[in-house]
Amino acid sequence: MAILKAKNQVKTRTLSVRVDADLLAQIDALRIDAGAAGFEFDTAEVCARALATAVKSARAELAAATPPQATPQRLDSAAL
Repeated sequence: MAILKAKNQVKTRTLSVRVDADLLAQIDALRIDAGAAGFEFDTAEVCARALATAVKSARAELAAATPPQATPQRLDSAAL
């Protein structure tokens, strides 16, 4: 899947996250370069995909780290 898209295909949204200053400078430079080439670097979509993958991984880790819930023991009427 392409990361760069034609400008008219991108819906803009507000995204607020804190990132390292050097990373932000690289993102800003990429936005300028992509804009000059007629594209837009859609950080919202890139972040959403990365976060969706991270959530899936975190859920799997959590499931593996959490012991299964104990099922209540049934009393067998023959044992009474």
